[in-house]
Amino acid sequence: MLLGTPSEANEVACENTTRFGAGYRQKAKSVPFRMQQVAVSWLFLIASTTLFLDFAALQAMLRHLSEGGTLSAFDELSNWFGVVSCMCWLFGFIVLAHWLHSVGATRMGLAGCYLKLIASIFFNLQPMTGTMNNPLLGGAAGLWWSNLTGILFFHSGNVVSCLDFYLHAPPGSDKKKGWADHGNLPITGMWVYQLATWFLVAGNFLGCSFDGAAWAPLVPITDAPVAVCQFAGSSLLLAGSVVYTVWCDGLRNFSHAPAQ
Repeated sequence: MLLGTPSEANEVACENTTRFGAGYRQKAKSVPFRMQQVAVSWLFLIASTTLFLDFAALQAMLRHLSEGGTLSAFDELSNWFGVVSCMCWLFGFIVLAHWLHSVGATRMGLAGCYLKLIASIFFNLQPMTGTMNNPLLGGAAGLWWSNLTGILFFHSGNVVSCLDFYLHAPPGSDKKKGWADHGNLPITGMWVYQLATWFLVAGNFLGCSFDGAAWAPLVPITDAPVAVCQFAGSSLLLAGSVVYTVWCDGLRNFSHAPAQ
């Protein structure tokens, strides 16, 4: 059918968008233990957002120090952004592990989740020791090895989770349909997470001090390769979290389904 005016085309586009969104919301009601997924999604939204802010504050702090200037309030929040981010990852994966057990997930799916739970424990060590500012524990920078160890576990968990989805298609998914189909959103979100951790593994490895080795870091943290990896990785973690939040309708529906 030919549309005569731009306004008619806009009306049809809006109607199609409304139907598309309504279909997502209706299908989200079938997500088992949906409110647990809503909780996990919001914890991960907060975790990825504060991770981005952590990187932004770190870059600003290092730039100001290299210029001989004073630290701003935002600079000094770097470790505290890290604390919030890492605690949200930890609590999120604890709830996610409970959800996976509740729905009878595969052993491979559980293994992927527990690898990321272990990762979140290592993540917490760096901002925790950084806020302590103890010279024996790396001073304000915290333990040098905890973030690199954590991101390797996190990335390994994402790879295992993607492999699990490939070998054991989750209920509701359909390989014949697109990445944006509601049933395929968990797979899409996990691949976005894996892409994110590729960037973060690279950024952590390039910028790691390796306990003060003469050849480290391979690239200064303030240089573009590390900064790009940091911001790309944290942004993609946020994007993946948004995908999962849409899947469980966590942006609109914060209530349990009425009892039958």
